[in-house]
Amino acid sequence: MFPVEGGLTLVLVRGAADAALLSQFGALLALTWLAPPVLALSGWGAPAVAKRLAWVAGLSIIAALLLSAGWLAVQSATLAGTMADAPLVLQETLFGHLVLARLGLLCLTGLALVRHRLWLAIALAGAAVASQAGHAHAWAMYEGPSWLLLSGAVHLLAAAAWLGGLLPLLLLVAAAPPEVAALAAMRFAPLGTISVLLLAGTALFQAYVLVGTLPGLVGTGYGLVALAKLGGFLGLLGFAARNRFRLTPALGDGMPEATKRRLTHSIAAETVTGLLVVLAAGLLTSLPPAMHEQPLWPFAWRLSLDAVREDASLLQEATLAATVLATAAVLIAAAFLCRLRARWLVAQAGAVAAFLAMPHFDGLLAEAYPTQYWRSPTGFASAAIANGNALYPAHCASCHGAKGHGDGPTASGLPIPPVDLTVEHLWAHEDGELFWWLSHGIAAPDGSVAMPGFADALTEDQRWALIDWLRANNAGAAFAATGAWPRPVQAPNLEALCPDGRLMTLEALRGQVVRIVFGPARPMPGAVTIQATSSSPVQPSTENCTAGEDAVLGAYAVLTDGSPDGLAGAQILIDGGGWLRALQRPGAAPGWDDPSTLADAVRDIEAHPLAESPRSHAGMRM
Repeated sequence: MFPVEGGLTLVLVRGAADAALLSQFGALLALTWLAPPVLALSGWGAPAVAKRLAWVAGLSIIAALLLSAGWLAVQSATLAGTMADAPLVLQETLFGHLVLARLGLLCLTGLALVRHRLWLAIALAGAAVASQAGHAHAWAMYEGPSWLLLSGAVHLLAAAAWLGGLLPLLLLVAAAPPEVAALAAMRFAPLGTISVLLLAGTALFQAYVLVGTLPGLVGTGYGLVALAKLGGFLGLLGFAARNRFRLTPALGDGMPEATKRRLTHSIAAETVTGLLVVLAAGLLTSLPPAMHEQPLWPFAWRLSLDAVREDASLLQEATLAATVLATAAVLIAAAFLCRLRARWLVAQAGAVAAFLAMPHFDGLLAEAYPTQYWRSPTGFASAAIANGNALYPAHCASCHGAKGHGDGPTASGLPIPPVDLTVEHLWAHEDGELFWWLSHGIAAPDGSVAMPGFADALTEDQRWALIDWLRANNAGAAFAATGAWPRPVQAPNLEALCPDGRLMTLEALRGQVVRIVFGPARPMPGAVTIQATSSSPVQPSTENCTAGEDAVLGAYAVLTDGSPDGLAGAQILIDGGGWLRALQRPGAAPGWDDPSTLADAVRDIEAHPLAESPRSHAGMRM
């Protein structure tokens, strides 16, 4: 769950380098903006404190330089196998270019500090901080400027302004008399507020892009570290609120020295917490984003609306329970916010109402499995469907029948009849749910085995191939009954050799209408024509892209409930979203070989786009 690239050493070195990078920006900002009004007050040793702040800024720049160089060495050993290859990594990788730019900016920052060009030093230090965003996932995902990259840069600058300024604030508060310490804390407050708002907004955006779902948040290493970072952030908010609204105003009360000690300790704890948050952020950048991982669902239950869709009484019960729960929350909040005399009695009444309402939400819960939210990694490729088609007779047909209708030769002797795999209800189950059952089996209500698991008999890839075949076979059975696919079904992915020598996939043609012809074809305006044959190796065409695999014919035959031979001369239209839209058998009149007829069909498809429904097979998206 935690596949950390480079191991713990790389994470710690990177985190320390990040902390020093943030510290040098925050220290320079404090020296230039926070400290001057405080240091202008005489009679309390301000010159000595000013020197300490300058030393913090200078030492932070030196630490950032040394730790960044150390990070380069360790990362080079990870990328190239030896630290001796650091110059090569520096010259030929984006990572190396960004580290080199950071080192140059830090050197210039130090030079500007020595020459007392503090605002120039801040600008250079900020550029060094922002460059760190290029080491995160944004650049790798989008290979250039993006909103995610901008969000990362703003996030880093906000963190540097707040967390990097805590140590200078600590020095000021610890050295100054209470009234001066209050001035320093009050002056830091607006900067902290702005930084918190920027951090919260950018963090939400990054979580939306890189995590995306609740399963990704609670079921992946990236999501769990993000939760730990969120916990640290909330802890920082707690310290900041205590400092701003409780301890700072109390500096003017009767025990200012004792209050100042508590404020100093609180800022110190906030600083340490901030360092831990920075280390967690460094670990996040070393983990694959949750959106690219298969989450392991940690709970035995999940939220499901299936039951309330089928039973109106359950919907009414859940709605009434939600109303009671909301009323209870209002009562509890009003009891304390409005300072009612009988607030404890009102709060207890609200708590009892909430406790009584909770069991009525049971209808919204369904059993869940660790692989519940896994998605098929095959891309619904033709080869996977063909592989599943070959595996099904040996492992499944004896119970479920040759076509999946539950009528296999051993079905009558089983205590629980095998399910019909062609029924509509198959689409109510997620890919991960089917994968769990196929791997571990299904237990009957009395605890006996209703279906054995195949984890020991089939590889993971073979199990996914069987699931792809089940989806395709189910869609093919529905097509045979109605002449259309009743729900959005993705066209099986394939590779086609084009006249210019390129290998083209359906994914690369997304956005265009594709016409697959199972036999000789001539190009037509309005659609990309792919000529599918069983010849192998593929025979290139001078006019069309050509797909020449038996797997392609086999996969599309399953989806049309036919045989590969029966597809000869047939044509299929695929819309710009990659969805199967229509099949035309050979001999149809007027056929899609007529330009005007094809143009009418394309216009109709574009005028009626399909939206992916909650029960569309998401794993089919390429």
